Amino acid sequence: MLPGGLDKESPFDQLVAWLGLSPPDRLVLTQADLEGDEALAARALEHFRKNRPAPSSLPAVSLQVLNAIAEPDLSLSELSRLVAQDPALAAGVLKVANSPAYMGAQEIQTLRDAVTRLGLTEVGRVAGMVAARSLFQPQVRSEFATFGPKWSELFTDSVTAARGSAWLSMRLRKGRSDHVFVAGMLHDLGRPVALRSIAALAMGGQALDAHRVDRVIEQVHVEVGGEVHQAWSLPRFPTLVAMRHHDLNLPADGEYVDVHVVRLVSALIQFRRSPWRFETIRNEVNQSCAALGVDAFVLRSLDTQLKDEQAHVGHSFSDKGRRRAG
Repeated sequence: MLPGGLDKESPFDQLVAWLGLSPPDRLVLTQADLEGDEALAARALEHFRKNRPAPSSLPAVSLQVLNAIAEPDLSLSELSRLVAQDPALAAGVLKVANSPAYMGAQEIQTLRDAVTRLGLTEVGRVAGMVAARSLFQPQVRSEFATFGPKWSELFTDSVTAARGSAWLSMRLRKGRSDHVFVAGMLHDLGRPVALRSIAALAMGGQALDAHRVDRVIEQVHVEVGGEVHQAWSLPRFPTLVAMRHHDLNLPADGEYVDVHVVRLVSALIQFRRSPWRFETIRNEVNQSCAALGVDAFVLRSLDTQLKDEQAHVGHSFSDKGRRRAG
């Protein structure tokens, strides 16, 4: 055994030991905490189902897209790059590419194929509409303002999960890097959508504790995400990942190889965000490591890659957003 009750045979526990960390104390909730969480979760789900939102982007990315669309020499590759870095834009473009008006013989699964099918004009139209929604609707601006740092955190995590999943797929030579990029971007759509409902409740006068908000988002995001994926007619594979990435009994073969890639990346990101979920994350990481043949050394490389990606995403978007806005 490693110090603190960690298991030297577990890739996750070896990583924790190498990082010089110890397992956090188990989260203990009072009956009042549990009842409060359940009440907020019920209200958030009720609000979500009465006010199902369309995709909306974060303001900094929206400004980049709107400014890019206004440029006469905008290339399809440049617009594709912007769309690929935002979960809401990616969802909107995929939805239109698979709509009856554009649907071809096969379902579109990747952003590259979606952009190719739609072309510059239509991708620009979709991206502009989705971007404008977050910038010019007062309600959405207020929702973003209510939990500003949390919105930025969720956005950064989505982009990091997409880039990290593609990196791991190529590193392992397992699965499809283009599939897991899209799935990584969209697998946690339930989190920002649930936060929008919670923000609306907060604007209605309900006082909310930040820790309770985190617990409730964790509790409802898979259910909300599954319904959002189906309502937006997103491709089957990202929907599968959104609905199954927290299952502890995932098959280890076939299309589930890609699910394990996304889940492993997502779990490591959440480990740093939500240490109170230590045991659940530990189980997810170790099961997906076993399914993918990942040892502690590869896991450490992945963790380093994800930290670099988070820093890159946070830096590039905050800087670009300010420069473009100015």
